[in-house]
Amino acid sequence: MTMFEMKYPHLFTPISLGKTIARNRIFTAPTGWNANDANDQATAEAVAYYELKAKGGAAVVTVGETSIDSVNGKCAPFEMALDNPRAIMNFSVMADAIKKHGALASCELVHPGWIATSSILEGNEVFSSVEVEIHGGTVGMIGGDKKAKAMTEEQILDIIEKFADGALTLKKAGFDMVLIHGGHGWLISQFMSPKFNTRTDKWGGSLENCMRFPIEICKRIKEKCGKDFPIEFRMSADECIPTGYGLEDGIKMAVMLEDYIDILHASVGFHENPVAFHIMCPDMFKSDECNLEYAAAIKKHVSIPVATVGAFNCPDKMEAALASGKADIIEAARAFLADPEMPNKARVGKPEEIKQCIRCYTCFSKVLNKLQFSCAINPQIGNENESKYALPPVSPQKVLIAGGGIGGMEAALEAAKLGHEVILCEKTERLGGVLHCESEVAFKHKLDLYINSQAKKVQNLSGIEVRLNTPVTKELAETIQPDAIICAMGARPVVPTFIKGYDNKNVFGAEEIYYDNDKAGKRVIILGGGLVGCELGIHLAMNGREVTILEMMPALNFGDNILHGRAIMNQISEQNMQLSLETKAVEITEKGVIGETKEGTNLFEADTVIYALGQRPLRNEADEIRFCAPEFHQIGDCNVPANIGEATIAAYYAARNIGRN
Repeated sequence: MTMFEMKYPHLFTPISLGKTIARNRIFTAPTGWNANDANDQATAEAVAYYELKAKGGAAVVTVGETSIDSVNGKCAPFEMALDNPRAIMNFSVMADAIKKHGALASCELVHPGWIATSSILEGNEVFSSVEVEIHGGTVGMIGGDKKAKAMTEEQILDIIEKFADGALTLKKAGFDMVLIHGGHGWLISQFMSPKFNTRTDKWGGSLENCMRFPIEICKRIKEKCGKDFPIEFRMSADECIPTGYGLEDGIKMAVMLEDYIDILHASVGFHENPVAFHIMCPDMFKSDECNLEYAAAIKKHVSIPVATVGAFNCPDKMEAALASGKADIIEAARAFLADPEMPNKARVGKPEEIKQCIRCYTCFSKVLNKLQFSCAINPQIGNENESKYALPPVSPQKVLIAGGGIGGMEAALEAAKLGHEVILCEKTERLGGVLHCESEVAFKHKLDLYINSQAKKVQNLSGIEVRLNTPVTKELAETIQPDAIICAMGARPVVPTFIKGYDNKNVFGAEEIYYDNDKAGKRVIILGGGLVGCELGIHLAMNGREVTILEMMPALNFGDNILHGRAIMNQISEQNMQLSLETKAVEITEKGVIGETKEGTNLFEADTVIYALGQRPLRNEADEIRFCAPEFHQIGDCNVPANIGEATIAAYYAARNIGRN
């Protein structure tokens, strides 16, 4: 018998923090949880959300966005509050849930300053280091213009005490450490930035005075909680905005902080700037570990452990970052939504089984829209409390799945895990569905990785019979005689037969161009400003095409995914793409598209015209097999055109419900 060989020795080397030890170097970066009750206390669902990460093997699980001032410093609705008299009971439950799985419990203490959107909406005053006008607030939630007042010294001292009181409450509740949020343009960084903080007293002006506020917070926490109670301090190494500080000042700040903290958490960016936000929380257009070099620059100047964060999914790259000496700790947020078991899978040497975050912003945008998390590729997120328990057994059923795309593969995996006999039929020669057409798109490499990983799991899992090049017809279903059918046949692109010239030689569907970029000429017009058209346009622009998007509506359509839409708008600007909104295509010629605008009829010149005008669900095909089994589930695009997240969750629950009716 050979001894187990550790594939990631740096990643799984423990690290000492105060009088305790973190079992590895993978920490969960804080993510705010908003599914709390009307008293700003955590629900069972919120506890389960953090517990799942601890079970997955994280060394430190950090509860995110906890307010130390729920009146004047509340950013999000139902944000957990440490100044609530019942806080200790609530946080004790959360600490116990995390620690019983071997992780350390940490909590992020925050004060947003002028970014306290919920405080403003509730009619309360907000404050900052200096007086500042507020335009829009967090992601444009605030209507009209407001002002944040400059804090008095009495208020400054009160907030310092509130941070320390919050930390002490957490210690009493059983938390092992705290994370102080001093970055991203929130209150502490509103003091730290010498460009922003122009006070003339001891709390601003010079860098030394600007740093007084965060240092006094950390000192007071140590006084109240003891020198061995670890403090992790999150800061922006570089605010990445013209009006903010840069890396040179960030390094100086880190050096000034290190005597008062235990971990320097080197993030970057600024929450309220639409470009810097997407550096802070990297979008799919950024490379993996894109912010590592900021942490590496700071690590050269401090002796305490330095944590890095930003687009870490792959344990091989995490190991390399630690082995190179660029960082001591890897922090991940969305990676733990995509796969909470990521550390455990890496620990046992199965990195290929990790679901890597595709950076689509489904999680963020659902928080903004519905005040709860979800994940496009992990149906457990948002359902943690339900999925932590095994389902009662059912008698095995024969399940026929029509379609091997995102939904079909998820349904097959879940049904097989529950003990059913699964026959998965895909009409093409490979699993993965229509999204394979994007396999050569650089910014979709994580999606391609996910699709291929799911396909491999389907092909390797016992209990699943895969039949390729096999469309599901009524005759086939009658031959198989399944107990249940999950219909995930998908949809096909809408062909614009209503536009004269749609069948010209210079006209192609988006899918065809995705498969063969060479069919697109130098000048391209895309009909349709939804996600498909915009992402294809970006891909073509990155490959040297001049791209114009024509859209009939007054704005591009990104659905509910607000933040991915904003990332797309950033790319449209960066790639010098052209937009023509409120434009109706009336004819396609060899010279381009004749479009009607409010100003009149124009010729938009192009070599190639590409249509991306939506999808037609394959409902007739689904109807053909609807009555071929006692149980029938119609999911995904063949029901209503859906995104990846909607298809995944529908497939997951269809499989879990089989045999339970």
